[in-house]
Amino acid sequence: WMVFRLEKIQERVTDALVFVCEFERDTYQTKVGRIGTRSEVVYNGVGESDFVPVPENPNAVDFLYVGMLRDLKGPDVFIDAFAKTERILRRPLSAMMIGDGPQKDDYLNMMTVRGLGRRITMLPAMDIRVAFANSRTVVVPSRAESMPYIVLESLAAGKTVIASDVGGIAEVLGKGSRALVTAGDSDALAKIMAESLTVPDWSSRNMPDPERFHQVFSSATMARRITSLYQELALT
Repeated sequence: WMVFRLEKIQERVTDALVFVCEFERDTYQTKVGRIGTRSEVVYNGVGESDFVPVPENPNAVDFLYVGMLRDLKGPDVFIDAFAKTERILRRPLSAMMIGDGPQKDDYLNMMTVRGLGRRITMLPAMDIRVAFANSRTVVVPSRAESMPYIVLESLAAGKTVIASDVGGIAEVLGKGSRALVTAGDSDALAKIMAESLTVPDWSSRNMPDPERFHQVFSSATMARRITSLYQELALT
């Protein structure tokens, strides 16, 4: 309560509030109160080098998880959904989990108990484009997010993305996108993971238009909008 009140008090000496997505602005209004000053949504953006497509290696794994190894980010949901996807398709699959965190041992144990240790490889942080080259589909199973860069980086690199419908992710993939699933629902996630492997042209039909994505989520657009805002405020 105190933090939110301080946020509201600071509005009185603030020229504008900048949010990275509509979800963030809506959350501010829900928790802090109606915005009493100018506000703008300026989406996070990635650099031009990130928009170079990353070709898949011949031995690329089916699914990739990248992020902190803690329940908030959903590694347990990913592992559970992976096992269920194998059961749906009735064949072994492959996956890679990249990252570190306080619950790493819990997830390693979860994989071992379910007999997935040979099909899910867990690795420390690495160059994200190397990870993209060694995978086909990026899964973001978070229970909570705002506007995660992993979604933007993955799409910019030409990867297929399946994600929880949390935070501003729907503003990237499109509200109602088939690639969005209810957070924490491993059954729903497994269904879409299986679908992505078996339905022809699934990725091209469910990922954002590359040209429009570039226009909205490039760092150049982000910088231009922020600079324009500063210039307008300086003149008022």
